[in-house]
Amino acid sequence: MDAQLKVGVSQIDMTPPIGLTMSGYGARDHASEGVLEPLSAVALAFEQGDEACGLVVADLIGVKEEFTQVVRDRVAALSDLAPEKVFVCATHTHWGPTLEPTDYLPTHLNASVSPEYTGNLALRLASAIVEAWNGREPAVAMAGTGEADLVSFNRRPVTTEGKVAMSLKMELEQATAASAEGARMARTWVKGGGPGERLSEPLEILGGVRAGVSDPRVPVLKLVRPDGSPIAAAFSFGCHAVCGADMDTFYFNSPDWPGYARAVIQGMLGCPAMAMAGSCGDQVPRVRRGDARKRVGHSVGAEALRVWELLDGDGIGPLGVASTTVRVPVRDLPSVEEAQAALDAKPDPQGTGAVVERQILGLAKHYGHLAYKEYELWAMGLGDQWGLVGLPGEILDEIGLQIQQQSPFEHTAVIELALACPGYFPTDAARKEGGYEPMWSFAGEGAEAALVNGAVAALKEAARG
Repeated sequence: MDAQLKVGVSQIDMTPPIGLTMSGYGARDHASEGVLEPLSAVALAFEQGDEACGLVVADLIGVKEEFTQVVRDRVAALSDLAPEKVFVCATHTHWGPTLEPTDYLPTHLNASVSPEYTGNLALRLASAIVEAWNGREPAVAMAGTGEADLVSFNRRPVTTEGKVAMSLKMELEQATAASAEGARMARTWVKGGGPGERLSEPLEILGGVRAGVSDPRVPVLKLVRPDGSPIAAAFSFGCHAVCGADMDTFYFNSPDWPGYARAVIQGMLGCPAMAMAGSCGDQVPRVRRGDARKRVGHSVGAEALRVWELLDGDGIGPLGVASTTVRVPVRDLPSVEEAQAALDAKPDPQGTGAVVERQILGLAKHYGHLAYKEYELWAMGLGDQWGLVGLPGEILDEIGLQIQQQSPFEHTAVIELALACPGYFPTDAARKEGGYEPMWSFAGEGAEAALVNGAVAALKEAARG
């Protein structure tokens, strides 16, 4: 490593005005009523030699490709960073604003979406990246991985007949057993090995169904100045940001557990922290009511802090950045006419009782005429120690485990909701088992292999940095 690594960081408040439509739950029938905790976006910029990149993670349910492109183009216009060097993603909070009209929400809520907020936010996220870029300074990077046990579980247990028994929440004893068994199975997915266990034996405590795999790992990137003082932390964990779903706060903005996880780092180290969503398409919190946001966030943040404090060394590098484009097959979808007829048959086609039908109609309109859809996968690496790869949409945990197994890096953060948010990406096995995620997805058989192979290729390219 001849050139010095340089890093910059920036953080902004992006809390929307009260009265805007919220994302995350089709059961919501009116706009936001208040703010529980402010929403934030954290940006990091990296430079080493001829290589550079900028990242921003925002408290949103996801970002669309068009939104990402606005951010990228604005960064390129204001800095030396090329658009393809800019990474944009979301924490997946279910308590943030909707940035554009949606298919699944009640139709009348589209009137409460604010194009002004959306347009301004894109410019502000770009400004955060540029501010981080302009503030870059000599840095030392270190990487490690911890485990946040008994925090999340796989919501897709499977019956002995091979069909999913969707369990968005469980009684505490059941959720604890599912979490522990899921983590045990995740540890069978050893690096460089073949597929590990994905389903447990039938568990009596779960009523005889088989628990799914649940990855407890928390990859951490430590960024400090040469004198050891902190610049920023970046960490990821696979768990839906769906805590605190109590009706008295159902319409209040919050970053959910990622906000509390960031606060652990910021409170103890005094530097910004970037919390990213790991492969959590089928992962939900073990506890999700009452003070669950604090309990989950503090658990993940404390583990990231523990890893940070144990890391020492001269730093890792060099920096590498890469991307690749993959073709994701489109599944068989009903025709627009068939989907419209199913929606029209509902008693209230525009209300909360027709969420699924509106979603299927949207899939038919957007993807039904396509054989495949192309998506960009983005990666960065530091030496052979730290790798990050961003995938679009919501990724089931087995996809992330496969990528980690084949990654050339010692520590790999597989990040979902990167650059685009087209919905769920189920595995081929999950498609056969059924359930919420395959139904909500446009992706067909072969999507799993396309994403895994593309992500590993991007990571290997970044490792040559």
